[in-house]
Amino acid sequence: MTSLPATRTAPRELEIGSLAGACLVGLSISWNIANVGPVATLLSHHYGTSLAVLGLFTTVLFFAEVAVMIPGGRAIDRYGAKRTGLVAIAISLVANAALMLVSGSAAALALRAVAGLGVGLGFLSGAVYAQSGAISVPSGAQARALAGGIYGGVSLSGGGLALAIVPLLVSPLGWRAPYASAAAVAAMAIPLVAAAPPTPGHGGRTRGSRLRTLIADPQLVRLGLISSVSFGFSVILGNWVVTLLERHGGLSTGAAGVVGSLILLLGIVGRPSGGMLVRARPGLTRQMLAASFLAGTLGTIVLLLAPGTGVDAAAAALIGVAAGIPFGVTISGATRARPQAAGAAVGAMNTYPVLAIVCGAPLVGLTFSLPGEGRIGFAVLAAAWSSAILVLRGLDI
Repeated sequence: MTSLPATRTAPRELEIGSLAGACLVGLSISWNIANVGPVATLLSHHYGTSLAVLGLFTTVLFFAEVAVMIPGGRAIDRYGAKRTGLVAIAISLVANAALMLVSGSAAALALRAVAGLGVGLGFLSGAVYAQSGAISVPSGAQARALAGGIYGGVSLSGGGLALAIVPLLVSPLGWRAPYASAAAVAAMAIPLVAAAPPTPGHGGRTRGSRLRTLIADPQLVRLGLISSVSFGFSVILGNWVVTLLERHGGLSTGAAGVVGSLILLLGIVGRPSGGMLVRARPGLTRQMLAASFLAGTLGTIVLLLAPGTGVDAAAAALIGVAAGIPFGVTISGATRARPQAAGAAVGAMNTYPVLAIVCGAPLVGLTFSLPGEGRIGFAVLAAAWSSAILVLRGLDI
């Protein structure tokens, strides 16, 4: 008598529940990145200050992210990505609720810094949480890259949704619209994330998470540089492309804003696409990254020339997609480099692009007072983007 073969459940590469929970974390905290910009003039009138001071509302957010990167990563390793993600959303909720109550710009800046702590912690938590359900079928590295790309695209949509929705809320909510919307999104996300699957344990160990060890890790340095010229440059370019197109392309503020928004919005396509490409053709990962660097370089050069609205829009879209493609590779590469300290590794790696934004954005802004009115800054970014191909030589993929 022959026995029937035992039936097996086909293993899945991604745990959908964990990925969904991670995406909710990322979407809810990324709302804070773009909720102030669409109503900057209204807020400047409310606080009685200039638009330059309003720009600090974004700057302090990223400064706070730098401060929380490695400590937040260690907290994730110790307490789990889901738990720290809930804490991050709660920080965003409390900070934005408080922002609706204060009227001074100094207090508002302080609370924006608090919100930035939640943004940084939430980004890391979501990134690690998204990959926690990626198992080794057929390759854990490719599955993690796919999960990271999907998470990156969905989390970026929070900022895109804020750009579209916050202006519509000004009529009923007035100057409180950016803060009320962020608080509402956080309040809705908390119970949904709480119902998501728990984070598979990383053993609660923090071995390999010492600051000196992380800084000296050549793999994390290379991944950080890749993230700097992709994610970091996309934010810097997004901040200044409107001004560049107004001065050199003859576009109105509204038209330049629509064109410039493609740099961030198309990351929603680029980030998942990069993960899918790595999953489908893992042997071509290095070539894919090199192609994305060259595409970003080309798009930046075209923008600084500002040949016309249609071509400018195509260049901005090219930058958006190109900048998103490396996201999944950098996140999965960091967790692979330090599997027992994944949170700290992702935090250390992400310090590089955040520092690039904090330092690079004002430096590019200064070039608008030089000959060429911003074109020198864009040219330097284009040169740095193409030069980053050299980093790929020693990358362990």
